[in-house]
Amino acid sequence: MEECSTSMEQVGHLLVICVDLNPVWWGKQRTSLSHIIQNICVLVNTHILQNPLNKLVVYGYMSTGVYRLYPDTTNSAEGSSSNGKYEGFDKANSTILAQVQKIMADITDVREHLQLDGGMMSAALLKSLCYINSTLSQLTLGVSLVPRIFFLKGSPDNHSNYMAMMNGIFAAQKAKIAIDVCVIGNDSVFLQQAADITSGTYIRIGDVSELAGYLLGIFLMGVELRKKFNIPPPAKVDFRAGCQCHSKMIDIGYVCSVCMSVYCSFRPICITCNAHFKLPSASLPKGKRTTRKKENGKT
Repeated sequence: MEECSTSMEQVGHLLVICVDLNPVWWGKQRTSLSHIIQNICVLVNTHILQNPLNKLVVYGYMSTGVYRLYPDTTNSAEGSSSNGKYEGFDKANSTILAQVQKIMADITDVREHLQLDGGMMSAALLKSLCYINSTLSQLTLGVSLVPRIFFLKGSPDNHSNYMAMMNGIFAAQKAKIAIDVCVIGNDSVFLQQAADITSGTYIRIGDVSELAGYLLGIFLMGVELRKKFNIPPPAKVDFRAGCQCHSKMIDIGYVCSVCMSVYCSFRPICITCNAHFKLPSASLPKGKRTTRKKENGKT
């Protein structure tokens, strides 16, 4: 009976997409944010078309917060069939574009977005994990979903979010949730480690015109199916950690044994958990000079 029930189980894929919406960073690039969103819509539509059991959610993040782009919880954007196009495609495209336009229109203080770093990337990861956990707990009998998270990132890392990011990465590893990453521009140390730890795929592209090819040729497939194809080899992973005191990447540092916070120099009190530590004494052990006198025949 167990073998029969397992073979009759219907399997789909749950894809959570996190898109970097930093308007300042995208404004300084040769490509526009609208072009990136159009490529994301292609990935969304193809994922929906693959399997009727497939589910997905799209988040956008920047320095002011994490925003849900699709599906729209308010149902303000209704899709309609036109020119023989599948109705679900129209609904997904219109919802994502409308949400991005609304987010950009609500920007009142440009100074809040002058930072070029990844901003709320760690918050986007944690919110993705919460959504996956909530969705998997509501599945009906005989249906299972294989979850994974996909990051499309452009702006540099925010090293002050190192602890929150690593906590999310280890939580994804424990839940067996792969994190796939596509980076435009400079490499991301955080997402390199995320893809390596969770057995995901990390790819950095230099030409944005190739983005759609990477999205459909690599990131559309599940992790297991991807192993059967000849995809680009993984890049060398930068395993440096970010210190809590100066928010910079370091090779060697001090680690708090209570909360695992990393520091570039010794601190008697951990600023994260307030744990107290003693600096090891550098004095010579007692009796060493006496032993040396005996060896020289002196009493």
